[in-house]
Amino acid sequence: MKNKIILAITYLVMSFNCSLAFAAPDEIYLFRHSEKLTGKNPALSEEGKARANNLVTLFKSHQNIHLFSSDYNRTLQTAAPLQEHFNTNINIYDAGELNNLKNELLKLEGVVVVIGHSNTTPELAELLSNEKMPAMSETQFTKFFILNKKPSSNGSDYDVTHHKMSF
Repeated sequence: MKNKIILAITYLVMSFNCSLAFAAPDEIYLFRHSEKLTGKNPALSEEGKARANNLVTLFKSHQNIHLFSSDYNRTLQTAAPLQEHFNTNINIYDAGELNNLKNELLKLEGVVVVIGHSNTTPELAELLSNEKMPAMSETQFTKFFILNKKPSSNGSDYDVTHHKMSF
């Protein structure tokens, strides 16, 4: 009887660990914050606020999203319209710990949106896709990445495509 209990517990633990190994988002969207004012930890400009509001149109077909932002005024304000539309939380990440963010993202399912910076957005795309990404200019606010899970992947490899916002 004792062996059957141990065997059952072992099976449950292995099943749980396997389900975690295959959990991964279907799509990950990586954005740089919208246009900003000047100064230390600046807020969004009027143009940036309009662009942030327009982000919602990209996700209207989704029921919900997982939303991540670094802890800066410009990134949080870019994420705010999505937070309000989906009535969800903004998960704050440390922009200096992108490997930790990658690991956290790969535990999720569905659609993930990350609002970052011109230096961290391509770096995170590289970590998730294992491909070299072009740098983002400090003045580039319309470019973003969409990462789709590779069909034959175990959840850790993504195909990345570059997009440009038309609004």
